[in-house]
Amino acid sequence: MALVLDPQEPAINRGIKAVGIGKKGSKSLTPELALEILEDLKAGKVSDAAKGAFFAGLSAKGINAAEAILDQAFVEGTLTDASKLLNTIAADAPEFVKWVCQQLSAGHTLDKQTAYDLGKFLFSDDPGDAARGWVASFLRVRYETADEYEGLWQAMQETLAPDFTSAPPEGDPIIQMAEPFDGVDHSYMITPLIARHLQGLGYRLVHQVGRNSGPKFEMNLWDIAQALDAKAALGNIDLANSKPECGWFFHQSMMSEALDRWVGLRHQTIKRPFLSTIERFINPLHADILIASAFHPPYGEKMMTLAERAGFKKIIIVRNGIEGTIAFPLMREVKLLLSAQQADGSFKRHEMIIENHPMVETEEMIDKPRAVDNAKLINAYTSQGTSGNKHFDLRVKITIEGLEEAFKWFHSKRA
Repeated sequence: MALVLDPQEPAINRGIKAVGIGKKGSKSLTPELALEILEDLKAGKVSDAAKGAFFAGLSAKGINAAEAILDQAFVEGTLTDASKLLNTIAADAPEFVKWVCQQLSAGHTLDKQTAYDLGKFLFSDDPGDAARGWVASFLRVRYETADEYEGLWQAMQETLAPDFTSAPPEGDPIIQMAEPFDGVDHSYMITPLIARHLQGLGYRLVHQVGRNSGPKFEMNLWDIAQALDAKAALGNIDLANSKPECGWFFHQSMMSEALDRWVGLRHQTIKRPFLSTIERFINPLHADILIASAFHPPYGEKMMTLAERAGFKKIIIVRNGIEGTIAFPLMREVKLLLSAQQADGSFKRHEMIIENHPMVETEEMIDKPRAVDNAKLINAYTSQGTSGNKHFDLRVKITIEGLEEAFKWFHSKRA
């Protein structure tokens, strides 16, 4: 598939989108784009985080003749020498971090302790944003290992504010639901209604939400929650109160200043980094049950492993959801990756395929969906039992039915 770039975007953004896609999708720069980026580098128009992300992607892809012109931004020979390049663009990073960046460049993976130590730097306010961009891009391009995820997750978990580290109030079992923080850009979200239904079955529902970190920017779950007049939880103690109709919303900016600071960095590094996956596993309430979704097939198993290591005892990862969310599509099957902790502490896994028999001719595609319109559908559904939108209502129905099948497996002897 040809890569289509918006000429109105900054050159460095277009460059990152070309070279920082991943193992199989990265593209070479055109000579024209390489020259534009060189001019912006010389003019000081490129942020440190973007610089790190771009050169990490370029180094991982391999530098061709047209891209070699970028060496003119540095002392001759810098571009093709990872050590020199890092010491130039990330001079303010600690030596340990530059060493880690070189290890990543050389194709090495990190053990859990090294990933944790790296995470302590990444989520600090110490200088070194170019190194942060480099790490975010390099891990994305070659895919993170389970140990890297766990080490980084542990460092992230330790950034939680005190109000989000206390023991949760007694009550019904807690389910944590975590949609992608960049939301959707051509569909309506049904997550609050799924939470409402599950709360009616005797659970407390907590949503992980935050500022939109991109690359989609139309609306995310927090935008919809605000349109529903929901408030962000002030701490774990909020669960001592009666259940809000659609559950509690735990906002990243309230939970962790360090994680919230990364939203700005992610706007500069463009492509989804490791944070897009790990942030949904931050577990302030030590919830027993997690419902989340996988962006792409390779992430499903890693997400299962990380969720198990993060303390969740029952896990549902939705594959093939609409726009990478929990919501089931109407025109194709969905895979549920399930895991249940056993009496001996081990986990039993199961893959469940939910086959949908199309009840519509096409999936509904919304051009620039708005949170206020999404909230109206949700309010109509809760008050009347129907939103008036056939696709929306069917999606609620089949998603609830599919998740209930997963819970039946949890409660059966098979799990």
